[in-house]
Amino acid sequence: MSAHDENPPAQGGAGGGSVFDRVKRPAGGGGEGAGGGGPEALGTPPAPTDSSQLPEHTSWQQTGVAHRPPRAEDVDRRAERRAERLIAFWFFVSVVGTVLFIVVNFVGDKHEPYYTPLLGTGMGLALAGLGIGMILWAKRLMPHEQAVQDRHPFRSTDEETAVLEEEVALGWKDMGLGRHKVLRRSLLGAGTVLGGLLVVPLLNLTNAKPGKKLDHTHWVKGARMVTGEGRLVKMGDLAIGAIETVFPSVPHVNANGETEWPTHVDLHTKADSATILIRLEPGIDKPRPGREDWGIDGLVAYSKICTHAGCPVSLYEQQTHHLLCPCHQSVFDVPDGCRAIFGPASRSLPQLAIGVDDEGYLIARDGDYTEPIGPAFWERS
Repeated sequence: MSAHDENPPAQGGAGGGSVFDRVKRPAGGGGEGAGGGGPEALGTPPAPTDSSQLPEHTSWQQTGVAHRPPRAEDVDRRAERRAERLIAFWFFVSVVGTVLFIVVNFVGDKHEPYYTPLLGTGMGLALAGLGIGMILWAKRLMPHEQAVQDRHPFRSTDEETAVLEEEVALGWKDMGLGRHKVLRRSLLGAGTVLGGLLVVPLLNLTNAKPGKKLDHTHWVKGARMVTGEGRLVKMGDLAIGAIETVFPSVPHVNANGETEWPTHVDLHTKADSATILIRLEPGIDKPRPGREDWGIDGLVAYSKICTHAGCPVSLYEQQTHHLLCPCHQSVFDVPDGCRAIFGPASRSLPQLAIGVDDEGYLIARDGDYTEPIGPAFWERS
């Protein structure tokens, strides 16, 4: 072995040596290992690499508990009473909201426009009143402090369990339910009545089934056809290839004994009685047996509610005489009794027999549809 092999060059310094040597003796490190004559030693970083351990990030560990400045309710009995009454007021609002929800649910008319908004208002007041009361209670009457605690083992010691029990007892005392009678009673009342929100949906399950109510619409015998704008439709109002959405104008007798035809259509009448009136070219319509006289002079009327999912069928192709549903692309052949020829719809649109009264207005000749309108499952109830 040569002298060169017996005496390898020194590995000290900033730039020489292998990777392992530089790990053992970092560049720029001091001490005996940094020069050339002392024994090598594992080096340590010159500064901590975890910035979270710096003093400015760990000073919170020695802060302990910092109490906030006293509130008006802590030093003024009158302010405390005002806060108590304010919290009780919101608990009372919760009671009123719950009672409103229950009364509207069982007494209100589900077909009136006010029904759903009042239900929502009642439930909103019930939940918001209780929530606001609890927030004000925590902010104005419960003790305020800011505490910091180091992470501890998940299993509590016996001493910690005893301390927790003592803190719970002190917390219950600090809540003041024993001292604030109005607060305790109003909270008890709001919580008790709020339970009605859980019971009412269960009671609704006992309501009567719709039965055959969905089989009928607002069309009656002799009802005139009126547009959504309030215009009564006459025989010559529609040109060939035109369509019009119409609703029933049910006649009634006024105080003078005269028959009136209302032109305003309410929401519920629009929901189940929407009808599409179409004028076909002469000789195009192929009525089904028994329906030869259900149309008049090329005019035919069919329910506008799709038999698949209840969407409004209102797209009409004049060249193919097809009605299209925009929701799921069901297609109905108008001359063939509005038979479903494409898409998920399983049956034809119901047809309405129409006629003309003495004044030339289009009417429902025989009354309501002879089959249920809308989704096909309704007629199977």
